Amino acid sequence: MDFLKGHLTYKAWIPFDYTQSVIFYFVFAHQMIGMSITAAVNVACDSLVAGLLQEICCQLEILEYRLTKILHDRHSLRDCIRHHNRIYEYAHMVNRRFAKIIALQFAVSMLVVCANLYKLASISITKINGSFLALIMYTACMLSQIFLYCWFGNELKLKSTGVVNSIYNMEWQKLDNKSKKILVLIMRRSMIPVEFNSAVIITLNLDSFVSVSIINLVAL
Repeated sequence: MDFLKGHLTYKAWIPFDYTQSVIFYFVFAHQMIGMSITAAVNVACDSLVAGLLQEICCQLEILEYRLTKILHDRHSLRDCIRHHNRIYEYAHMVNRRFAKIIALQFAVSMLVVCANLYKLASISITKINGSFLALIMYTACMLSQIFLYCWFGNELKLKSTGVVNSIYNMEWQKLDNKSKKILVLIMRRSMIPVEFNSAVIITLNLDSFVSVSIINLVAL
């Protein structure tokens, strides 16, 4: 371990002599705390975007349930229309706020994955060691970050188009013509899925994840 050998976790400029045991312990602990906070912030940012996507999916599921209750409460149709509009507005607002962050995450992750795969390809099988396994784990972590965005983005896309099926499966024949026209408008809007774009570069879905993975492999 670096700690037992008297080495810091990573190279850093220290404006004093830290080779003494007591001072070294404090410097080493300072670096470990900093790395832990950085890792927590990184995970929190990824979890925040994923959580917001899940929230939109939950709102769409709530809307689908409310649509099934229209037959018992005709006045709730107006609330469903308003709810549907608010969901789309909220989704577009979240996309605007995080588009640049997601685009930067994709760009950095692709560069790191390309560099890691190139390094892995240049390592001989006879020289596989702990560093090789650590590089594989690091590459898997970077791919999992991209996969997290793409998975929940794909779930949101499917959930937004699922509103059409929910309306079609309900007993809409029992509604009056005015209510039927309103449902048709909701269906027409739901046919355009809610998709998250990272600065209009990559759409968050599983197809994008597969494309990014193939590009990284071909780049070798």
